[in-house]
Amino acid sequence: MATGKVRISLDFECGWGVATGGQWRANQTAGIYRDLRPALKRFTRQLDDLEFSFTWAAVGAMIDEPENRDFSHLRGQYARDVGEFLAEAEEPTVDGRDLLDMINGMRTSQQFGTHTYSHLLFSDPEQGAEVVAIDMALATETNRALGLDCTRLVFPRNHFGHFDIVGGAGITHARMPPRNAPDPTNRPGALRRAWSLSFRPVSPVWEEKTPSGLTLHYASEFLNWGVSGGAVKRHLHQRRISRALARAADGADVHFWLHPFNLAQTPSLMGFMESFLRQVAQYRDRGLISVTGF
Repeated sequence: MATGKVRISLDFECGWGVATGGQWRANQTAGIYRDLRPALKRFTRQLDDLEFSFTWAAVGAMIDEPENRDFSHLRGQYARDVGEFLAEAEEPTVDGRDLLDMINGMRTSQQFGTHTYSHLLFSDPEQGAEVVAIDMALATETNRALGLDCTRLVFPRNHFGHFDIVGGAGITHARMPPRNAPDPTNRPGALRRAWSLSFRPVSPVWEEKTPSGLTLHYASEFLNWGVSGGAVKRHLHQRRISRALARAADGADVHFWLHPFNLAQTPSLMGFMESFLRQVAQYRDRGLISVTGF
C-alpha cells in the first residue's frame, strides 16, 4: 500500500484577516490575540515533542518591522480599514514578531510561506492588478529579509487569480481551495453547510501548472468548527477530519489547515488538536503516512 501524506499549513495572521469589517475589535475585546501567545506556546511545545514541521504562512505586515510597513499601495475602503486598524488596534492584534520568534525558537525547524502582505482580497474591485503586484512583492521581500522561504503562497481566498503576478513575485506554489469545495463566495445556510460537512467527499491534494509554471495546489480540510459552533456542528467537523485522516492513512495526500488564533478562540479546539496530532504521530510511526507542510 502506498504511503499517505498529511500536510498542515497555518494561516498566520493575528487580526489582519479581519482588518476589514471590524471583526478584529470583538476578537480583541474577547482577548483572542493576547490569549494566542500562551496557546501558541502550548501548541509549538507539542509540535517539538512530536517532531512535526509544518508551513507557517504569515501576513507580511504582521512580521515586518513597524517602521518598514508600507500600505501606500492600497486603495478605497480597504485602505481606510487598514488605516483604522493600525490606529486603533492593540499591538498583539497587529504585530506578530514575537510569535515568529516563538516559531523560529523551536527545536524542530519549521517551514514558511506567505499569506500576502496586507491580506487584501485579490477580488476586491478597488485594488486591481497593480495593487496586487505591489502587495505580493512586499510579502516576498519581507520573508526574504527575515531569511524565510518565500516560494509558497497560502491564500485560498484568492477567488480572482492574478497567477502571472503571483509567479512574478517568486511564488512557485499557491494553495487554492479544494476542487470539490462549494463556491467560496457563497454563504449557504446551516442545513446546506451541514450537508456539505457530512457528504462532500474528502478532497486529496490535486495540482496543476499554469502556463507560466506556477503550481496551483488544490487542497485543504479546515481544522476548526468555529467559535459559534454548537455540538452538532462540532461533531460533523470532527467526523469529517477523522474521515480525512483515515484517507491519508489509506494512501491519500491530504492537506489540513488552521489559523493559529483559532486555538485561543474556539472552545475545546486545543484539546481536539492535541488528540488529532497524537493520532497523526501514531500513523507516522506505523509507517502509514509522512507528515510535512505545504
